Amino acid sequence: MLAAVYLARFCRQVILFDHGKSRARWIPRTRNAPSYPDGLSGEDLLARLTEQLGRYQVRRSVAPVTSLQCRRGGFTLNGELEARRVLIATGVEDSMPEDLEYLWPLVKRGQVRLCPVCDAFELCGKRIGVLARGEQALREARFLLNFTTELWVLAHGEGYCDAAVKQALGKDRVDILEGAVRRVIPTAEGGLGVFFADEDVLKLDALYVGFGVCVRSELAAALGACCDGAGYLEVDRKQQTTVPGLYAAGDVVQSLSQISVAFGQAAIAASAINLSLNEDRWPGYL
Repeated sequence: MLAAVYLARFCRQVILFDHGKSRARWIPRTRNAPSYPDGLSGEDLLARLTEQLGRYQVRRSVAPVTSLQCRRGGFTLNGELEARRVLIATGVEDSMPEDLEYLWPLVKRGQVRLCPVCDAFELCGKRIGVLARGEQALREARFLLNFTTELWVLAHGEGYCDAAVKQALGKDRVDILEGAVRRVIPTAEGGLGVFFADEDVLKLDALYVGFGVCVRSELAAALGACCDGAGYLEVDRKQQTTVPGLYAAGDVVQSLSQISVAFGQAAIAASAINLSLNEDRWPGYL
């Protein structure tokens, strides 16, 4: 949305396709956003951006973009809408095993968490669990050891932690609890109770879940835009992909997944798009 604000302020005709499923909607409260010392929720952030965008003449569509093609020096979206430039800000989708889908409401409440960069500070000295696989479990645990020593890795089923990971966690004095997690429920004290198959229960202040993400780069990749091994779009210093005229910003680009980073990339991309359109009109402008 911020890129659309920039482009509207450059007096460009803009249409924003927004499916309403931004990753930001899961944020219970972020305190890393500049100028909000008490933090704000993801829903509040999106509402503020929507209000800001509403002050400019930007067309909005909730229809999904199902096709993107290169046509006559520009692009065609959904087989009919023509655009001279396209900015991809489709982000990523957090993965959650099917047997743990019931955790999503707890993500919204801030009891199950997805991003220690965003909110581990609020859990300094607290009891934290990590539910992830293999090397990801090791990386998350080591990151969180900067904030607390009361840390458990939950090996939810076979293959979650191999011998090498277990050995490394042991050296770091991180406890590993093996056995399938049957359910996770809020406690009266505001924490979580994690129940295992043998009915043992572990009480935590918060649980971090890390099963990776699905990168929504398929539209750009179908045009031949280069992606890294994980599917993140490769861009230059102006946020342009390897397809001329196609730009990308936010989590769909390999970078630190933070609001402030996405805002910066949006500003760079929008400004570069504006200048490139000037170059089309006045060759040699750049």
